Amino acid sequence: MRKWIIAVAVAGLLAGIWAMAADKFRDGGKQAASGYAFDGRMSQDTLNRYLSRSVQTTYLFWANSDPDKMREWLRFIKNTGAKHIGRAAMIWTEFEYDETMFANAGQLAEAVHAQDPEVILQAGIFETTAKSVNDIPIPAWVFEEFGLPQENRNFKYEAMLYPDGRYLDNWGQGQSVPDITQTETQLFFFYRAKRFIDLGYESIHFGQVRLVGEEDTSYAEWNRLLKRIRAYAEEHGRRHNVLLDAHTNEVYDDDSASSNASDRKLAFDFVGYPARVKPLLHFPQETKLEVGYMDSIYRNTIGGLHPQGWVASNSPYLIELDNYGGTNGTPGKSEPFWPWGYDEIAWFAHQSDDYRRSWLAYAYDWMETNDPNGHIQMPAYRTLGYAPVGSNKEYNALMSSKSYPSSFGDEETIKAIWEDAPKSGMIVDELKDLTRVYKLSRRVIYDQRPSSSFGRDEKRLTNESGNKEYVIYKAPFASGKGVLSGFTVEAWFGGSDPSADLRFYVSADNDRYEPYTPDKKTAESAANKTIYTGDHFPKGTKYLKIQFSENPKAAQIGKVTLKYESNDE
Repeated sequence: MRKWIIAVAVAGLLAGIWAMAADKFRDGGKQAASGYAFDGRMSQDTLNRYLSRSVQTTYLFWANSDPDKMREWLRFIKNTGAKHIGRAAMIWTEFEYDETMFANAGQLAEAVHAQDPEVILQAGIFETTAKSVNDIPIPAWVFEEFGLPQENRNFKYEAMLYPDGRYLDNWGQGQSVPDITQTETQLFFFYRAKRFIDLGYESIHFGQVRLVGEEDTSYAEWNRLLKRIRAYAEEHGRRHNVLLDAHTNEVYDDDSASSNASDRKLAFDFVGYPARVKPLLHFPQETKLEVGYMDSIYRNTIGGLHPQGWVASNSPYLIELDNYGGTNGTPGKSEPFWPWGYDEIAWFAHQSDDYRRSWLAYAYDWMETNDPNGHIQMPAYRTLGYAPVGSNKEYNALMSSKSYPSSFGDEETIKAIWEDAPKSGMIVDELKDLTRVYKLSRRVIYDQRPSSSFGRDEKRLTNESGNKEYVIYKAPFASGKGVLSGFTVEAWFGGSDPSADLRFYVSADNDRYEPYTPDKKTAESAANKTIYTGDHFPKGTKYLKIQFSENPKAAQIGKVTLKYESNDE
């Protein structure tokens, strides 16, 4: 029997139960006169507003070549309320299409800004060069910017490479990693940045800065280049600013050698980084986010004097569902950086509609709960590499239409997550997946015994070891004020041993837990079913821990219902 979550819970989830309310950025319930307005430097709150409404739409500029597709993307941006459009214009190694890219990127910017002039479009300048750059003429203004004699020539691929042959053909024949210490690389990167800024792009992602800068001591050459780009944007940018980011966290401005963190200047405005989703050992295809997992960036960005003029204890950052090939050739088998055998976006695209949408709500809530400096960049359009889903070679969040008949349809979920979260409500978890579970210990599993002995309840969590395994639930983030107001836990028992009883603990911070004794009764429908209920918790209670006994599989959790409300005081 397939389980269904009651309608109120579904509506609540997709209305942003797990999301932070938009009033995080409101004053007295009313949003300030455009929370996205800036001209010149940007405040910390404004930058975070933009990052909190970021989507990734890789190669979006190509949609401009089809009016119907362009209309769909304009509708998507307006419908969801997206404000930062990631990777909208870029070339990876196919520089033979450069002029076509710039022409379409410019028309895309005109269309987007005609609809909403506050939207920031992001371009990409990556850790790539290719022989096709030999066909791109160098304008006189590039030489002038660098104080070099003007020449009538094209860019030179060979002049951008590492002299020792490092990373030659790294991306394919005639496609290599450039060396930032080579003047030719800097000429090429500045050329691209200026063209994007002139087209109205106000954000540029630089990919793997460390890879391009392996010979760049203290990132000195990178910093010189970034300063040139910022100076140009300050004078010529559409709002006299440009946001610069990269996959690299540790880059300081090389001119600031102070040991005082607040005096050290950050080179980038924010960090863009993979999510590093963690596969759940006993739950095929499911993942969680976790502080400290592999090289994840959560709570780990550097602090200092921000390029926008304020001191940051930690740099803001975006996490993305990254692509790096689609599959490692062993779908279903997790390996480092390859959850269940896929790259991150391919793993996500291969999930069911319900799971993808619940996972986005979970990830948004997890980010808001665990690090105020971080934001999830919602996936909207990205290649699936060697892991297509049916005929889909790209993940596409759009609702299906004539132009995009086989889209994944996650658009309304993204919109709902970003909308105001209800201040009170109910979450019902029938455990069809673990997206509503905040955290679980390593040896919690699904009970595999026949459901006939457990009221036909097909999905039940239990412990496979004798340790004190546990499951943790939490109140939705809801602008940080959500607290638990009640719970019901339906549990099954394989025998009458009282030591199998579940134990309950509550916490305000997921650190200090105190025991909680709920009411319990035997269900009228089955003698081996117990119903636990609780309310009247200690002030500020946000977390509920349900702990199994040391008797393996003696108890199974079948259904959890949480009530929550906003603790506005």
